[in-house]
Amino acid sequence: MLMFLRYLLAAPLLLAAVIGVPTGYQVLSSYLFRRELRDGTFDFAGEFRDSFAETVVLWPTALAVGLLVVFWWMTTAWPKIALVPSVPAALDGLIFGLLDGWKHAVSGVAAPLVAFGLAWLAARVVARPLTGDVRRAAVEVAAGLRGGGRLRVQSRRLLLDELPPPVHPMSPIGRVALRFDRIRSVEVGVVHSPAPWRLANTSELTVTPGPALRIIGGGQEWLLPIDDADEVGRLVSERAKVRATPDPRPPLDSGRWFHAKMLWELAGQEPPILNTRTVNHGNRWAALIISALTTPMALFSISRVFTHGWGYLVGVLVFGSTAWIATHVWFRQGTVYKLTEENPVSPLADDPDLHRMPVTGWSTQDVVLRQTSDL
Repeated sequence: MLMFLRYLLAAPLLLAAVIGVPTGYQVLSSYLFRRELRDGTFDFAGEFRDSFAETVVLWPTALAVGLLVVFWWMTTAWPKIALVPSVPAALDGLIFGLLDGWKHAVSGVAAPLVAFGLAWLAARVVARPLTGDVRRAAVEVAAGLRGGGRLRVQSRRLLLDELPPPVHPMSPIGRVALRFDRIRSVEVGVVHSPAPWRLANTSELTVTPGPALRIIGGGQEWLLPIDDADEVGRLVSERAKVRATPDPRPPLDSGRWFHAKMLWELAGQEPPILNTRTVNHGNRWAALIISALTTPMALFSISRVFTHGWGYLVGVLVFGSTAWIATHVWFRQGTVYKLTEENPVSPLADDPDLHRMPVTGWSTQDVVLRQTSDL
């Protein structure tokens, strides 16, 4: 119930980000243009309705709303989704700014910044503070690592992203994940001296002195420098107990293991040349956006076939086939990369020793939980 109230509070911020900002920019742009022409009084309400119906606002806004509905739990994606209808406004403002004054450029550039900020604030309303309802819910919670990197506590798994580039140039992934049902130990401690820590995808973290979170499971061992390690550790432990769901792996002879097996072969190897380039995870977001844009066009063409003749059958074929291909690419890449992220170590490997000291200068500490509401 309390999570519903959080989403209820965040909804106006999200609507303002994906609908109010791009429409408001169009109204402001029209107002500035009319003021230069000294064209009588300006009807803000009427202009707002007309601007919302414009193609440059309506279609990107509908796409953004659809993405928010699909990714209602992925709070880290909300600011990026809010940019979908605002980036066209920024481009429009820059073009008009070059032709018709700096005010258009300033308002255009401000649109995506405001939209991003509103969506970020909405994500904070839903995910913070870490009360009991958040810890048991499906909503994603992100925690930054000291020195770079991010831990995302999702509905069924943990995900590490924004990591340094893998040191091995043949590593197929730049992220690693660990499902809740495979977690064997969550331990909070303190690192007293700097130490490197290499993950299974060969990305290397620098564990700086301070609180750290040690997680073992699925053949992996993570040592994460997190300032609020006790709070995040409690979040991971409690959500794992509540939301852990077994996910059977495909047979090891399946073609979906191609990238994972490539990564297993790199275990323990030192590359001759250290990699400095980030991993390209494919064009999943581009495929999803293309699918979201062409699917309504295909449906629109289908409706026109029955009302305006068979000529619209061309649109059905073009947009429909494009939507199907894009959806297939998005789903296929997502399945393969998710399997590799969650299995960077062979399923046949044993878990690391729980009693082994991970790095020099590591000491466990009693988990002193901060005073948070369990409502």
